Amino acid sequence: MKIPTVMLLLTAVLQPASAFGETDWMGGARQWSVGFANESPHPYCRLLWDSEIGKTMEFRQTATETFWLVSKNTWDIPADTKTEVTLINRTTTKVVAAEFFDKNTLRLWGPASKGSAGLKKIIKNSFAGMPDVQLTFAGDEGDWTLPLSRVDQLYPTYRQCLKRLEAGERPKQNPETSKPF
Repeated sequence: MKIPTVMLLLTAVLQPASAFGETDWMGGARQWSVGFANESPHPYCRLLWDSEIGKTMEFRQTATETFWLVSKNTWDIPADTKTEVTLINRTTTKVVAAEFFDKNTLRLWGPASKGSAGLKKIIKNSFAGMPDVQLTFAGDEGDWTLPLSRVDQLYPTYRQCLKRLEAGERPKQNPETSKPF
């Protein structure tokens, strides 16, 4: 096999993950990760908490919408499920709507839900030292604690992701400092 053919094959195999619509993870700390998902037609920023025991919570922010997703790999949620989840922090208790997102995932505060505009405020406050939030589910699922108090150090990374989102594309590489091989 000739060297140019090998180079072409390696280039195709070693494409950045975001080139295929997957998440480009930009940083992480203490079970939290920040990533940019370059999915068409709506790329988004991901702020993901992974319990490492099958439970995840994720905030997704597109240019026009913010999602709060709660997942457990053992759930089998029927389509069209609608329920409620109670959020509790040190000073407030709030009951929010939750709905089917996929078979393992509930979407809290869907776009038609009262108070859904507050999601961006929760994300913003989590970077300012918001206390952890407890989630209580309507069914037999035990309570979960979302450790928002651990996310503050990822603020610069999340801001960088939002800037990429606002730009609408991957940042351009600097030809003077990039290493093509």
